[in-house]
Amino acid sequence: MGSGDEILPMSNRHEGGGSERRKSTLRSKIVDFGKEFGLDWVTILIIGIIALMIDKYVPDVGGKARYFRLLPGESTSPQMEAFGHPYRKQIITFWVSAGLNVGIPALFISVLELCTRGSFIVFARGILGAINSVIMCCFVQILIKTLVGGYRPSWFEICKPQPDGPGVGFDGTWYKWTVCTGDQEKINWALESFPSGHVATSFAAGVFLSLYINAKLKVFSDYRVNPIIMVLFLTPLTLAVLMGGAISADMSHHSYDIVGGAILGIFIAFVTFRSFYVSIFDPRTNHIGLQSSRRFQHRPEIDYCEYRARDLRYFHLP
Repeated sequence: MGSGDEILPMSNRHEGGGSERRKSTLRSKIVDFGKEFGLDWVTILIIGIIALMIDKYVPDVGGKARYFRLLPGESTSPQMEAFGHPYRKQIITFWVSAGLNVGIPALFISVLELCTRGSFIVFARGILGAINSVIMCCFVQILIKTLVGGYRPSWFEICKPQPDGPGVGFDGTWYKWTVCTGDQEKINWALESFPSGHVATSFAAGVFLSLYINAKLKVFSDYRVNPIIMVLFLTPLTLAVLMGGAISADMSHHSYDIVGGAILGIFIAFVTFRSFYVSIFDPRTNHIGLQSSRRFQHRPEIDYCEYRARDLRYFHLP
């Protein structure tokens, strides 16, 4: 018992006792963390590396299999309206987007756990879930880009087509990417329009974080929450929508790319959250983390009461 050490005379105490206990506690937390989440972190890391390798080395099968129509001297066709926009550098680059998708959930989860005095395991599960949602979404959207793809709005400016003969089709005006004379790296990028990876991963991170905030602060529950908590809940969703706005403003994607990316991100966020927690919207259990070693034994009344007494009181909620 810790209290037994406090009543001993100062001369009989071991000077390094407190330090040793702290080291032992730290080692115990590290061991528990490794047992609980070690395999998950390794798996996520491998999936992330595979996704980057696919994006870098696998040819754009879907984009390179497509045809576009080239009508010399005609600049008002529907296809020119869709693919003839000027090329602009992205407002938010890939690495900035990745940093925001990981950094913002990490910041929110850290602050929430500090305010509610949550345990290290609870914090680690939240961070792991958020990163898992982003990386799984990244993996899926890269596969779709590679196998489906499509032309970006600035396709013609990036491609700079110079056909050396008639094309294919009924009127011989349809061509593939092989007639392009532009920069090859930009051409590869311009063949990967669908879906928007920026929007997909932003919604995966934002929706997961909003579900986490709901589970932590019980936004959807049997009482009225403070408006500040509602703002916290809506902030990640707003940031995800703003990401879609930035992608639309710099004409990196079509509207259907953005909508498709949002749907994909939302779906993966829900799937990921449910794979880490007992429920999604049930306020009695959606804060309880699942374990890989044993099944969850449902105790709704006890779990909900214990959670309200332990966590919600730090926010002075009714």
